[in-house]
Amino acid sequence: MNDLLHLAWQGFRQKSKLTSLMIANLVIGITLLLTMGTIIAQSGQSAISHKLDQLHHISLNFMDAEFDRRNAFRTPPLTYRDTQALTQAYQQDDIELENLSFSYTTSFVLDVEDDTARPMDATSSAVDNAFFPMMQIPFLYGAAWGDDMSEEAIIVLDKKANDHLFAGQNSVGKRVVINNQLLEVVGVVDLSSHTYRFQNISFSNRENDLAFVPLGYAINHNLPRVGYMPCMTKEEPARPSYRQSDINGLKTAECGFIHAWAEVSLLNSDEQLGNLTLWLRNYTKQQASQGRFTHLESYYVQSLRLFHDTIYGFMDWERVYLNFAYLLFAITLVNTVGILLAKNQHRAKLVSLYRALGANRAYIIQIQIIELFIAASIAIILGLVGAQIGLYVMYLLALYQMDYVGVADQVLKLYSMDMLFALKAAGAIYLTIIIAGLFPIIKASRIAPASQLRG
Repeated sequence: MNDLLHLAWQGFRQKSKLTSLMIANLVIGITLLLTMGTIIAQSGQSAISHKLDQLHHISLNFMDAEFDRRNAFRTPPLTYRDTQALTQAYQQDDIELENLSFSYTTSFVLDVEDDTARPMDATSSAVDNAFFPMMQIPFLYGAAWGDDMSEEAIIVLDKKANDHLFAGQNSVGKRVVINNQLLEVVGVVDLSSHTYRFQNISFSNRENDLAFVPLGYAINHNLPRVGYMPCMTKEEPARPSYRQSDINGLKTAECGFIHAWAEVSLLNSDEQLGNLTLWLRNYTKQQASQGRFTHLESYYVQSLRLFHDTIYGFMDWERVYLNFAYLLFAITLVNTVGILLAKNQHRAKLVSLYRALGANRAYIIQIQIIELFIAASIAIILGLVGAQIGLYVMYLLALYQMDYVGVADQVLKLYSMDMLFALKAAGAIYLTIIIAGLFPIIKASRIAPASQLRG
């Protein structure tokens, strides 16, 4: 084996210009392929990818007949009255689900009592306690609040807010100030793995929630509603007041602001979805007698997979670049074959000498495969380095396109190398290069010693 490695290394060092050209050629193809492949792979991943078929967004189309949703991401949230009806049906077991969660997007200024930290504007969510296990939010400290605490003055902070306000220490039991109200911290979560803000179906990759407050507390204390909040035509003029102040009017208004997510079990998913759909159909028919739900499609039950597939469908340019990367890598493989043929032509006499000294074809093939493996290893390592640089450049371009209003850490997640993906890609590239190099290697092993050693 030592002889094989020594001869392969000697062959690798011969014709160094051709070897360098082959490696540089491979590095270009590998860099582009890993860069674009990583972006596509990261964009298609989610912290809860394993639950894409279990989580479903529920919507009722209460809007006037002349208005309808524009796309899956503009499906209207639930009104307060419809939320109450759905909650009651779930609590009375009229709907069988694994879990049901409600939330709405809000915003407030986070501060501490002793002014030891600068206040921060926090885009947040008002949620129920079912939200945390359903979305598998990882807790660093503390835990979610209980069923009987939905109206209490408590809060869960994200790690970023906790780092800013409490220097990253365990802040459970401490208090923060929002809207001149004191709230006790009951938990700290880490949302760094959640690259998309999916609970309000915005799927924003610019920012994530900095805090979570109980839904009951948020409604009782009139925390503002932000984000997509459609109303019927007759309610449209009052929408600004419904957003900020008129919570009592909002409770009876035809304005949607609460997002509902249903989780079905893996074993009974079809049965539970059918049961939910039947209830929504019966409810909208019953409400239609009161002049509501005038659309042909009066309700929507959309899986998280549908949203992810829709996001992936928006990546037309990225897929074009990825296809171009595949094409370029194929061209580099063709160039590699040509360079190997040129190297073998120059060392034909050396191969003939090995054959004349008793080396069989299998031995010659082993030497050249090891030599190609060395070259491929160097090319892949340099390609990984190049891909890291390429991803960072793409990250800077993404921030530039966002006018630098995106949260850098959140955007960076989409342009970070996934090591598991990199290892799989490196293995596939190794195999592809070896397969592509077999033709010149086998051809070289067939050289007849007499044809090169005469005279």
